[in-house]
Amino acid sequence: MSLIQIFNTFTFYGPAVTALALATALVTQLIKKTLLARAQKKLVTFLPFMLGTLLYAVYAAVCNLSLRFLIDEYVSVIEHGFSVGAAATLYYVLYEQFIRVKSGLSETEKVIAALIEGYVPTDSVEAAAKEVADAIARDVTGGGAARAREILAGYAGEISERDLQLLSKLIIETLAHLTTR
Repeated sequence: MSLIQIFNTFTFYGPAVTALALATALVTQLIKKTLLARAQKKLVTFLPFMLGTLLYAVYAAVCNLSLRFLIDEYVSVIEHGFSVGAAATLYYVLYEQFIRVKSGLSETEKVIAALIEGYVPTDSVEAAAKEVADAIARDVTGGGAARAREILAGYAGEISERDLQLLSKLIIETLAHLTTR
């Protein structure tokens, strides 16, 4: 199938397929993150096509004010529904490749995050790890442990000064052993 044929497919079906595809992509992501968070990726692959067909069937029934339309024109409904699923998959891929900013941690930040995980609230672990890693990387005086302790004190809740000091030294020692390999 050529690129022109693909574009013709979407222009032939019109703006309804485009709007339904966007809705399908959003609903698919919501279901993947909640209901199917632990499901195999293979099962999730067909979800946009099934949802696209379902959404298009609802759309067609509402536009024609008849459930009979779904039975009489089932081939058209399935064809349009498949196009909705294909467009939703295309939109998702375009979003993942060109728009979404990946919030991944560097290797150093991952190590720090693992070490501070029990001491810092879960929603702040990533930010704290990035801040500590940045402070240690910028440190030229050799006082990285002291700076890490100050940063962790701002993020950590009920933690003793001694534990903060030990944790910051553990971070420095662990990173030193990782970089000497």
